[in-house]
Amino acid sequence: MRCIVLIVCILISNSLKAENLIRTEGVALITSTLDKSIYRTRAIENALQNLASQGVQTLDSFSIVENGKVLLDQVHLASKLGIQQYSVIKEEVKGRSYHVTLNVVLNNEQSKKQNNLCRKAAPPALDYSIVLEKKLNKMPAWVLFSDDFINQALATHQFEPKLQKPSLHTKQQIQAASLYDLYEKDNVGQSPVNLYKLHTKVVIEPSHNANLVEKKLGLKITIFSNVTRKDKKILEQIKQEHFIIEQKNLNGLFSPVTRRDWPLIKDKMANFILETIEQQLSQLNCLNFLPKIQAKSGKIVLDYGSYDGVTSSDMFMLKNGNAKKIYFRLESLDKHETTIKIVSKVESLEALVGSTVELVSGS
Repeated sequence: MRCIVLIVCILISNSLKAENLIRTEGVALITSTLDKSIYRTRAIENALQNLASQGVQTLDSFSIVENGKVLLDQVHLASKLGIQQYSVIKEEVKGRSYHVTLNVVLNNEQSKKQNNLCRKAAPPALDYSIVLEKKLNKMPAWVLFSDDFINQALATHQFEPKLQKPSLHTKQQIQAASLYDLYEKDNVGQSPVNLYKLHTKVVIEPSHNANLVEKKLGLKITIFSNVTRKDKKILEQIKQEHFIIEQKNLNGLFSPVTRRDWPLIKDKMANFILETIEQQLSQLNCLNFLPKIQAKSGKIVLDYGSYDGVTSSDMFMLKNGNAKKIYFRLESLDKHETTIKIVSKVESLEALVGSTVELVSGS
């Protein structure tokens, strides 16, 4: 029996090292005959905001549970609090005010990684375009690249997400635009279904290095790539690598790299191109976005959906510098569109159209 008590005490002690139990109070003014649950929600929000003002706002993530049940309207109320759970221990109406008292469990683990609110975009495939630019002047005749060099490498490689050739309509758009200024012109005709596209340009040019001891002949590969969504650039990178294709030491007496090595070096160059494309696609695993509020058929929608990393439990907050926070909850979720519903009280919903929202930490 003593052993069991000791184990329980140790577990409680270890738990308290990572968590703090704090009591906080909140109040909401009753201004109309609305359902009391609305004022209860506002009182809980006030209690959590009071907690934030007491110096714990640096904690970085939370999930709110009341009596074992996740409350949809409260999950987003304290986006910067390290709240693990809370319970309402007292609530009452005094005159025209609704009062609540909460017990809140805070997480103080310093080793916990900060939630940077990036999300994994998961389109099933990306349309792609590849441009190969060869500058092979003053190179040996055996240094050859076919125009289909990159496409041949792509054909035997599996990417995640998949890469697919664009439709004819998309090809015409790509030809009419440069790599860094894509689709500035108004789109003509029906837009392609695939919103995500990968654009890659590979430049191969000579690289010379000679001194009294050795002479090196090489090729420099520079890869420019970017990913666009709805014809707007969301990711971009530039990678560069040097490959020695011929090397002579001691006036040609020793040649560690010769023409015989060319097939192997060419394969390494192809692998470098494939790895660079993989790195660009991997950036979709942590994509930051700030959607804007749009009005559609009398509803509030965001131009991002499940393929863009939005999940059914996400909540949003109006991005502004005001002290008053305006929150939204998700109502329905499609592949590239999310319908949201406002939770906070606002005077004019129309005034919010065009405003930017951000994901709420912990949702």
